Amino acid sequence: MEGQYAAANFPSVGRWAITALPPGWLWVAGFGVKQLVPSLQMIAASVGVAEDKLPENDKLASYIGKQTEMIQRHFQHAKLAGPKPGAFPGAEESQLLMVRHAPPNAEVILHVQTYVRVGNWIGIVTFTTAEAQLREVRPSYEMFLKGLRILPEEQTQP
Repeated sequence: MEGQYAAANFPSVGRWAITALPPGWLWVAGFGVKQLVPSLQMIAASVGVAEDKLPENDKLASYIGKQTEMIQRHFQHAKLAGPKPGAFPGAEESQLLMVRHAPPNAEVILHVQTYVRVGNWIGIVTFTTAEAQLREVRPSYEMFLKGLRILPEEQTQP
């Protein structure tokens, strides 16, 4: 419980408290973090956090099913892996979904989405990177993810 109160002193997006900022990354208010890149030609990796409400009597699996349908409509040649169960501190349920897509005449892009549920609150973490950059930026993503905390509902900032 003490960690939740300390997390309330950090920047937040909804119920997400951001307690770790990887070196070489920039905090973007209302979004998450973005990699600082030396060239405008490079694709900057990012980790965005969002939240949603699970409709009453619905399950996280059906919510993710609707998300995957939307992803497949938006990215016609996307390849999906998952969802697969995971663990996230403070969550009652967690699922991981990976999306790989190759836009025409562009680099292959990866999206790693973590969905967590507490009651009917859903938290979504989306890591986006060029596939060629994955090995380089993954430690920063993992650092950011380990520093995420779910705030109690009454402690969210406007």
